[in-house]
Amino acid sequence: MSGTGAPQAAGPGAARLLAEAARRGFSPEASAALVRYVEAVLDENARVNLTGAKTLDDALDVLALDAVPVGTAWERAAPPCVAVDLGTGNGLPGVAVALRWPSCRVTLVERREKKAKAVERCVAAAGIAGVEVVACDGRELLRARPHLRGTTDLVVVRAVGDLAPTTKEAAPWLAAGGLLVHWKSEGLEAAEREAGLDAARASGLRPLADVEFRVGDRATGRRLVRYERPGRPG
Repeated sequence: MSGTGAPQAAGPGAARLLAEAARRGFSPEASAALVRYVEAVLDENARVNLTGAKTLDDALDVLALDAVPVGTAWERAAPPCVAVDLGTGNGLPGVAVALRWPSCRVTLVERREKKAKAVERCVAAAGIAGVEVVACDGRELLRARPHLRGTTDLVVVRAVGDLAPTTKEAAPWLAAGGLLVHWKSEGLEAAEREAGLDAARASGLRPLADVEFRVGDRATGRRLVRYERPGRPG
């Protein structure tokens, strides 16, 4: 990651992001890089559809503010070393993982090559290190990157699909003690919750408590649904 200091962007979106990112353990330098990344996404959006947000304030809320709770979803003192963002789309929350833990190697998985290339350009424009973008379907990831099998500490999944199929897809990547984090709405339906739990248990994972949060002044909240592979090292 390059660049230092607080973001130069003005507006309530930047102020909300700064406050929330600090509360979730992000450094000022990481927050600045996150704003730069969102600015790059908006610039790239003129050529490749990465977000429906039209202003920087909206994009900071929808993309970045929604992603920074990952900073408290990982509750251990030691940072994750290897992370995967399944179906990254616009690069978040995977980029937030890379900024929260700069020593972590993060793989962003995006099946649409055009979007993958756009995200790659945004990462470069924001000066963020430790991030690789892989253009493939998540079901083909272990063929493209076999070293990720059983070695991934943190998998993040946002706006990809229901809990059950995405949990089943990501489970083989997780190391002992690895954590799988799904972004879901406050009103997660009971049927999806139950199917996700069944898939997690069938994959050798156990549930952890949700992390609940709210983005800006929205009326409805959000939750991070978490599953862990038992056998935490140490």
